[in-house]
Amino acid sequence: MSAQPRASQYSTPLLALMSAIMDFPAPSSATPKEYDTLIQQLDQLCPLQHFGMLGLSESGLHWVCEHQISDSFKLQLGLEASLLTEQLTQLDEAQGWCVFPIEHGQVQWLLACSQPKELPTLRLLLECLATRLNETQAGSQFSELASPLIRKDPDWQKKIESINRIIRLANTLPSQALFSQLEAVLRQMLAIKDVLLVRIDSHQLEKIYPELPLHGDEFIAGMCHSTNNIEQHKEQLFWYSQPLRLQQQYFAHFIISTPQLLETDDRLFLDFLRSQLTLLLELRRIRQQLHDINSEDSINQRLQQLRQTNLRLQKQLKQHQEQERRLQFDALHDPLTQLPNRALLMNHLNHAMTHFHRYKSPGFSLIFIDLDHFKQVNDTLGHGAGDQLLKEMSRRLQSCIRQNDMVARLGGDEFVIYLDSSKNEEDISPVLNRIISRLSYPFRLQGNELSITVSLGVASVSEQTTDISQLLHQADLAMYQAKRNGRSRIVSYSEECSAQTWASPEEMLAKALREGRILPYFQPVIRLKDSRLTGLEVMARWITEEGVLKDAFDFIPLAEQCGLIQELDYQILRHTCQQLKAWLPISGQCKFKVAINLSGKHLVNHEQIMRLMDIIETEGIAPGYLIFEFNERELSRQDSDALTSLHELRAKGIQISLDDFGTGFSSLNALFHFPVDYIKVDDSFTHRMLQSPKDLALIRAMRDICQDLDFTLVVEGIENQQQLQKLIDMGCLMGQGRYISPPMPGADITPLLTQTKGERG
Repeated sequence: MSAQPRASQYSTPLLALMSAIMDFPAPSSATPKEYDTLIQQLDQLCPLQHFGMLGLSESGLHWVCEHQISDSFKLQLGLEASLLTEQLTQLDEAQGWCVFPIEHGQVQWLLACSQPKELPTLRLLLECLATRLNETQAGSQFSELASPLIRKDPDWQKKIESINRIIRLANTLPSQALFSQLEAVLRQMLAIKDVLLVRIDSHQLEKIYPELPLHGDEFIAGMCHSTNNIEQHKEQLFWYSQPLRLQQQYFAHFIISTPQLLETDDRLFLDFLRSQLTLLLELRRIRQQLHDINSEDSINQRLQQLRQTNLRLQKQLKQHQEQERRLQFDALHDPLTQLPNRALLMNHLNHAMTHFHRYKSPGFSLIFIDLDHFKQVNDTLGHGAGDQLLKEMSRRLQSCIRQNDMVARLGGDEFVIYLDSSKNEEDISPVLNRIISRLSYPFRLQGNELSITVSLGVASVSEQTTDISQLLHQADLAMYQAKRNGRSRIVSYSEECSAQTWASPEEMLAKALREGRILPYFQPVIRLKDSRLTGLEVMARWITEEGVLKDAFDFIPLAEQCGLIQELDYQILRHTCQQLKAWLPISGQCKFKVAINLSGKHLVNHEQIMRLMDIIETEGIAPGYLIFEFNERELSRQDSDALTSLHELRAKGIQISLDDFGTGFSSLNALFHFPVDYIKVDDSFTHRMLQSPKDLALIRAMRDICQDLDFTLVVEGIENQQQLQKLIDMGCLMGQGRYISPPMPGADITPLLTQTKGERG
């Protein structure tokens, strides 16, 4: 790439002005002189009566740049951001007005006015300027979002600013000089030995930088894959190769070598650098194409290309923002019902408690709701029907509350309602009556009509209430009193509830862990085409003191919220290893693996990983028999240490499975970011696939992606013959579900292992 031609090299004033527009900097860095020069150039080609760049801030509308904008016109627009769009779109084109919106930046509107006969030219110039501002502003925000390091460490911020300074030289430096500057900075930051930028085209290697690399073509080509990152240890150096993609198409490879293995933060920095380098190369390509223009006839074609680039950058930015919003939402809401979860409820209650004690407000009450005999629904109709019941239950409960109230799901079949400004019976009774009335109508579940009852416990805040946990405990005790009284009842908290020997769910769960009553059950995973057993998934079960068997979804959310999840995982892992040790002598050559669901909290540091490995080593089990499953939603919320921990687990021989795939919002990214071996499609897609073409298409797409990227796909939630046959016809490899086999205790699995003894994978 050569240095840019100056504006004077163009043959017409229009092309000269177009070049000047494409050199205009981002509004945040433009000087008053640059704004004045831009207005003068526009005015020479298209006499301006008015011109302005309008932005939004916390204080309202403000004029980033203005030319002959009267105070009366500003008053006409007002200061209300909500009215701005309507006011601007009402400006009359017949009077020469031209208006363009701009997204995601300091400038959000361009407006200008000229003679009506000049309107076509003015519209062309403003569209080009709007595209340029969109490009600089979206590019700036995209680079910020691409780096998780800026908010993490001031030292990283300095490094990123160093890279950005180099990238800002892209407008003035030839390519080789620019990449040479970049290499010098990287050598200082990361002790890099080699920096290569190459392109594989028709199996031929094109050297972009440096022009004469020290290594041969075969050596370099061996580290290039069009979709996957590659890490290799060659010639006493650690090599890292990353593909760069422009407009979803392969463009080039960025390759570096270091004498030492990169730490996790350095890997994240490398990802940031790749995104910046990709953006840089694309913008240079766009600029080069603009400079190659030799006639005004090609301007419209170039503008169309700029629009497409701008739309793509905006789409990427919106995807990042949507992902961030969804992750924040997921952290505070139940994934099944979309209701607030325990964390959001506790935050809301703490604010309410502070307000009550500070201002002596009317107070509030809690209603603790538990479905009666919910386990029977799951056992007789399946978990799909149970999920459907919980979602319909949440909708009915939400229809019972007032504007400032809240319905939350704590986990399993337990719900809590917060009643604002309600302490007396006359405030609470109308809500309770609505709940009883609306839940009295039968529920329709998978063609069945089912009547459901609930047990309700009520507790109200008082001057003696010290904290929220105490109030929740009182409502919980009242609910258990309602169950002891025969279910389908309402009990308000009193001292009689506390006098009982019943403990809270948290206390009962902790006691069950101490007494070893949280045990693993095992659900077979089969090869679909011939029903051969290939593995087992561990599912935790709680045997209560009364001998009732509770499913995992009844208590895993509780364990996560009250800090018992890691201890629960350790106990399940230990029991699983002991069971596996008993199976191995009788399984012969039967090839199978055992998958264990774990909390992402185990990935926070090396010590947590070693505690898991110590259990495996103590029980005498080879790590190669185990798969650790992590939920996609939870994994996407972990920090950079999680990536290091996953690599460490795989290095020790344990395979990794991404569970509930498709329910999060980083799904395809996760396939490239996290080192995984198995992808488990969430059972909600399986349940809907025969009625929903979209869900069926997603499973087909995942089948193809896993085949291309060498992952093993496991389809969960197979509950009937029709689903099983459809998956076999589609060529899906492995699956599990209640139709194949429900989760069973270890003793019931033993016959399956002896039946398949001697079979080879």
